[in-house]
Amino acid sequence: MWRRGLTLLVAMWGAATVVALAGTIIKVRPPALQRQCEGDTLVLTVQAEPPLGESGLQYQWFKEGQPLSDGGRISGAQTNSLRIVNVVPADAGVYTVVVTTIPSGATEEAQTEVTIAQAVSITQQPTGQTVCVGQQLTLSVQATGTIDGYQWYHDGNIVAGATEATYTTTASTSDAGEWWVVIISPCGNTISERVQVTVNEPPSIAQQPQSVAVCRGATVTLSVQATGTGPLQYQWYRDGNPISGATSATYQFTATQTAQYSVQVSNVCGQVTSEQVTVRVKEPARISQQPSADTVVATPGSRVELQVAATGEPPLTYQWYKDGAPIAGATNALYVIPNIAQSDEGLYFCVVTNECGSDTSRTVLVKLTGISEPAVLNGVQLWRAEPHPVSAQARVRYVLPEGGWVRLELLDLHGRSVATVYQGVRAAGEHSVVLDAERLNLPAGVYVVQLETAFGIVQQPLVLVR
Repeated sequence: MWRRGLTLLVAMWGAATVVALAGTIIKVRPPALQRQCEGDTLVLTVQAEPPLGESGLQYQWFKEGQPLSDGGRISGAQTNSLRIVNVVPADAGVYTVVVTTIPSGATEEAQTEVTIAQAVSITQQPTGQTVCVGQQLTLSVQATGTIDGYQWYHDGNIVAGATEATYTTTASTSDAGEWWVVIISPCGNTISERVQVTVNEPPSIAQQPQSVAVCRGATVTLSVQATGTGPLQYQWYRDGNPISGATSATYQFTATQTAQYSVQVSNVCGQVTSEQVTVRVKEPARISQQPSADTVVATPGSRVELQVAATGEPPLTYQWYKDGAPIAGATNALYVIPNIAQSDEGLYFCVVTNECGSDTSRTVLVKLTGISEPAVLNGVQLWRAEPHPVSAQARVRYVLPEGGWVRLELLDLHGRSVATVYQGVRAAGEHSVVLDAERLNLPAGVYVVQLETAFGIVQQPLVLVR
């Protein structure tokens, strides 16, 4: 008798039965699983030998239990090598070859599962991306066919772990550049289109603006240095409110008051606000309290005090002047003449100064009562107006040692001419001129009577009251 896969030789010798094992038929089987690419030629081969006592072998190939026959794309269906050209997905399945011995008809079979791999076709290419640092970067590809895997590349380098159809990461500046994906397939790898990824950086303050203290009216320049993908936009704020037109990295303005400033820098990826800085405005020196009177009349030997009060950025310095010349050591808000004498008569004022400017007080006429002495220069004598102070009209006397040209003027305390009282040639001797304050329509205040001659200039103060 014959069993599948074995050859048994049975002989009768008297009452005994001899059974001999002749061995298997199939010596080399096809692989249990074979993958073929669509369009290629499928070849399945089996190697077999007839057992002892057999004269030959017969072959029959089956697909899914159905016998195959030659024709069309199929050949070798009854041989040890089945050949199917230009395979298609429908050719996938379980193939069986049955080998039969001749003449006994013993059989043995071998099976192979055939899969048909389809070529890869990209149906949706990756697309370029523009993202900001910290945002999600997603690259993806869609494809059909038999795919064993994916590998993404960035600027020619393999991206570790990027082995899926979609690659997602948190964007950093190092992700900028060229990207593509290789689709791995048994029928040949497919490379996608190369796409560009742009990674924009949000703004960042590289150098903060700085607080400053300046004098009122000074020009202030605030600036900021920022990094990030351009273009960068700037907006400066004063005390939390946007400043119209202040839209550059540098903001320049005239300081008028102390305030807080900041700047907001923005771009497509967001915004950042600088530290808040203070621009402190330092006030110039200003006299807040003038000397108490325009004229101080004192008796010889008495104490005279002149005082001012001032505001402004410390430190404040004071300098008192007499008849336009600084008084040595008179550098306080209070100036004291402890024992007034005739030499102390004159016009006094104080200049208060700090780093931001100065202010001058009003001028005070200090004079003694009961004393009337002329101003004398090279024999020229100029007396005070009488009466003094002057309310309407007054007479001005002067003496010339020689005849010549003279000019008698009334000046203000800045040395500017207010009126020419007399101008012409006079003989030697004493002369007088009437000064009509009403006709000149002069405001009350302190003035200077000046006599100019060939011998020089002499002056006397004049107080006009109303």
